[in-house]
Amino acid sequence: MARKIECINFDLDSVLYVPSDFLETTLLISIRAMIEVGLKAETKEALKRLQEIRSADPNARDHFDRLCLHFNKRFDPVVIAAGIEKYWDCKIGLMTSAPESKALLSSLYRKYPLAIISNGPPLKQAGKIVRLGISHFFSRLDSDQEQTHLFYATAEEGKMKPYPYLWRMSRKEVGYAPQRALMVGDRFWEDIFGAKRLGMVTVKINQGHHSRETIGEALERGFRSAKTSGYFLRRHSKEEIRRLMTPDHAITSLGKLEEVIQEVEERL
Repeated sequence: MARKIECINFDLDSVLYVPSDFLETTLLISIRAMIEVGLKAETKEALKRLQEIRSADPNARDHFDRLCLHFNKRFDPVVIAAGIEKYWDCKIGLMTSAPESKALLSSLYRKYPLAIISNGPPLKQAGKIVRLGISHFFSRLDSDQEQTHLFYATAEEGKMKPYPYLWRMSRKEVGYAPQRALMVGDRFWEDIFGAKRLGMVTVKINQGHHSRETIGEALERGFRSAKTSGYFLRRHSKEEIRRLMTPDHAITSLGKLEEVIQEVEERL
């Protein structure tokens, strides 16, 4: 039987892996390494400050620089490097894919094109799928046997989800009709609203840092940027945005996704 779904798009963070499982341990070990070489702070106060720095911009590349400047009042290359190197040592050792992700991707890869749609610096996000050992699931060979990676990421303002840029790239390369594509994500604003307004079938997975966020909280967070709120309010009413933030399906783990896919296939 011909498959009716033409592409399955996945968010990365908190979907295919759950960073909160190891992040605090990694940050704590990194801070201790910095203190050993001269960071002028107690462990608890440094961890609190680092978490504040990260919450303001999780994908910034200068978290440890800012931490050092805050406590030591200057940039100390040795202190900063101690944090960075220990962070990556720990992250590589502790980072694992979300439960059931590899089994699921292995099953789906044989049936559908799979793509990553992710907010964040492309090299950083690509590094995650390489370290997790799942990059091959998001690639395919073209007619000339050239490998194409179905991986789309950006940290550019005006291009990150929920803006349509990444999905347009995915659609152009894979060649699918939006109504025959799925978007699997953990955020109401970035993933569900962004994909549903383009006509995709949306699946929200309730795991990770944003699992308890309500639609109202997500909308408030999304509207903090006047530029972003203005862009979408010119195209949708606030009531319509709320409606588009409601997922078509919700699951508690990746192991439930194939049931949703079967249901969607039957309806198309």
